[in-house]
Amino acid sequence: MSLKNIAAAVFSAVFVSAAGLAVFAAGSVSTLNGNNAVAATTVNTTNSSGTALSATSETTTTTVTTEPTTEPTTLKTYYIKFLDFDGKLMTTLEVEEGDPINYSSVDTSSLHKHLGVNTEQAFSSWDIKPSFADQDYTIHALSQTATITFKKPPQKYRYFSARGNVILDGLEVSVTKTVQKPEKDKNGNYIVEENIVDISASCKASPSSLAEAFAKSDKATITVYPLGDKKSICQFDIICYRDLGDVNEDGYINSTDASAVLTAYANMAASKNYTVSDKFVSLADVNMDGSVNARDASHILNYYAKTSTTTEFMDWESFFDYDKILGKK
Repeated sequence: MSLKNIAAAVFSAVFVSAAGLAVFAAGSVSTLNGNNAVAATTVNTTNSSGTALSATSETTTTTVTTEPTTEPTTLKTYYIKFLDFDGKLMTTLEVEEGDPINYSSVDTSSLHKHLGVNTEQAFSSWDIKPSFADQDYTIHALSQTATITFKKPPQKYRYFSARGNVILDGLEVSVTKTVQKPEKDKNGNYIVEENIVDISASCKASPSSLAEAFAKSDKATITVYPLGDKKSICQFDIICYRDLGDVNEDGYINSTDASAVLTAYANMAASKNYTVSDKFVSLADVNMDGSVNARDASHILNYYAKTSTTTEFMDWESFFDYDKILGKK
């Protein structure tokens, strides 16, 4: 190779290296003096290799990205106030904006109370019920009130045997239920919806069986309760004319009793000095007209004739309208 060619090759290599240094320096200055912290910074690196005969230049570009800094966001807290029936504060919930309001955390059982023996008040609903906290709220409790009203006692209080159950026919008992609605009237009071329900048929007597009621006496006091309630609504007295017609007290009413009544009547008619016991009179006077006579004997015989042809139990009310005979006495 000629001296001229060698000199040209050396000059080329030196030039390329100088250019690479210049580029690198320029990139460094750009990095040091860059004003945009978010923008990418580019660094050019030149690798030079070669011999005296040839030179190869390779440039690598590296990009570095700086992420922007974000400040944390603070959510607003809202205050949800819950008031009772009288407008008194029950509790306050602190709820972050957008979070659901937890109504189950409010204890409404404390609102349940008895306003009287037969009047009960309890929680019904809230006047408003927003789902999420988007502002401060004041929420009022709405009430439901139930009052049991007794109007009339049962009609039946005379019984002629200790079989069966106490009859509550004629009993009149109702429940008046008032519920506050979220809407208000012109005076700013919550509108009240009223509903009256007759519960007479669901009331229970205690004792319920006549055998239990008349176990120790021919008179008993019956207490009436609404179904499922332990507070009574009324009491009334009942009386039993048991064993009417069974004058010999053998447990049966038959022709023997009729004959005994007829004999007693004949003896009393024949002699003013002939008397019978008060118990005999109370059993013999089946039509309850106040005297013992042949008519009573005839009624006992008629009772025996009809009851002997059936297996069903029949008491004396099947033969007489005692309410008509005795009235209310």
